[in-house]
Amino acid sequence: MKRFLIASLGIIVVFAAIGQDKVVNRANNFIATKKYESGFKLLDSIDPKNSIPAIVLLKEKIALNYFVSSIMHQMFAFKDISEDENIIDYRGKEGSFGMFQFPINNIIDSLIKVYPDNYELYKGLGDFYYEVQQKYGKEWLIEDSILSVLIEKNYQIAIEHNLGDDHIYYVIGFQLLSQKKNKEAIPYLLKSVELKSNFADANYNLAYAYLFTDDRGNALKYAKKSFELYNDSSYKGDAARMIGEIYEELKDDKNAIANYEVANKFDMNNYHNMKPLLYLYVKTDNTRRKDLLNSFYNLAPDKSIIYNDLEDIYFENKKKTELIEFYKMELLKYEGDKKISGNLNFYLGRAYLDSDKQTAKKYFSRAKDIFATIYEKDDQVFKTIEELLKQAEN
Repeated sequence: MKRFLIASLGIIVVFAAIGQDKVVNRANNFIATKKYESGFKLLDSIDPKNSIPAIVLLKEKIALNYFVSSIMHQMFAFKDISEDENIIDYRGKEGSFGMFQFPINNIIDSLIKVYPDNYELYKGLGDFYYEVQQKYGKEWLIEDSILSVLIEKNYQIAIEHNLGDDHIYYVIGFQLLSQKKNKEAIPYLLKSVELKSNFADANYNLAYAYLFTDDRGNALKYAKKSFELYNDSSYKGDAARMIGEIYEELKDDKNAIANYEVANKFDMNNYHNMKPLLYLYVKTDNTRRKDLLNSFYNLAPDKSIIYNDLEDIYFENKKKTELIEFYKMELLKYEGDKKISGNLNFYLGRAYLDSDKQTAKKYFSRAKDIFATIYEKDDQVFKTIEELLKQAEN
């Protein structure tokens, strides 16, 4: 009798496994044909209590990659779409969607207690925490620093049990970079690139890690590789800017300029591209500096950061007179704009402070009068002007 019972249980297990495989195959077919809601419903009907690891992990795959809307990644809405559509196009749009409660972290934590040797579960938990970090950052239920710990912990377990792939190694490297552990990040990012040589983000972040460990040769190698691999113009611009930064650190102004120009071409009017390029133009007396000065200034002529940057660039390169003449021309253009004309007078005063105190006082006084029409009398700017006027008296 005991032998018959054991044999019977074995048959049940075999049939259960066969049935599970059929369900998984059918769900994968739904995913392949973009029937995401149908796929999730099928899996939910087979395992409504989320007790089967393989089913839960496939539900997680649908939830993380193909949701229409999500509430803190604890509840998800899905939609079946046609094969020529993209689920991304439905996100953030109004619609009537059924919501499924699916708190992935709690579910997988519970499964790990039952199946502690199922290391796919640890990988799935790492995937979940990384996606949450990317989508919600500091706005999620757990602090970002703790998310990083949970990502690393679960992915390390996956690696230790031969489940590491290019994505897992990249994510751990990325977490370490975000913690400024640049040297520690390098082996993980190298492994990611080894497993997937055309992984643009891994190459880019590897270059970043090498740059901040003063290995500019390797930084240049991987930055150039990431530039080749990126298709998005903004990312391509970022990679070109990093190449420019590396050449600038190597005192190679010619190649630095060339790459900053490429960055500016791919990502026009990007402050972070234009500022270093303008610095090098001014430093090398490049004839294109006047056009770039206009463009850079016009990014935000009402913001003090632009004026402070211009002071740094032109004063350091001993071209203060050139900046003064530019400001005077802009004064004529922006005479009717109180905030900008106030800024121009204020920074003209600063430009003259060391060389012509009387002229500096004149511009500070004009700035004070203009600002008095737009700011409250207790604004910090008036205290600053009074201090500068005292300096102009000495």
